[in-house]
Amino acid sequence: MPKFFNEVWLRDMSPNTMQGVVDFLGKLRQGVRPHNLPGDLKLLAGPWLSNEEAKVYFVFEIDDPTETFEAFAERVADGLFLKRRLTLIQDWDGARRFSRYLSSRQGEAA
Repeated sequence: MPKFFNEVWLRDMSPNTMQGVVDFLGKLRQGVRPHNLPGDLKLLAGPWLSNEEAKVYFVFEIDDPTETFEAFAERVADGLFLKRRLTLIQDWDGARRFSRYLSSRQGEAA
């Protein structure tokens, strides 16, 4: 299943925002999802809070990340989140396979 690195910018680090974020992500860590997150979403790592800006990070897997739109937009509407960046990530075995693929292309071009 595809894995994603998720960066989420928080509205701020006020007590109310932080409590909402801690509650939401704490439940997600325990496997408790809101009704509008798909059942195949699995938190793999994190969440982590940035030291330098109002941002949290976590890694999850999901078949179709577009199915997270409603849950994310709801947190934006509630004033917890500002924006996010989802980055599709590859495990290290995948990176090695890609490296071998690139090396094999060099041999073909010669």
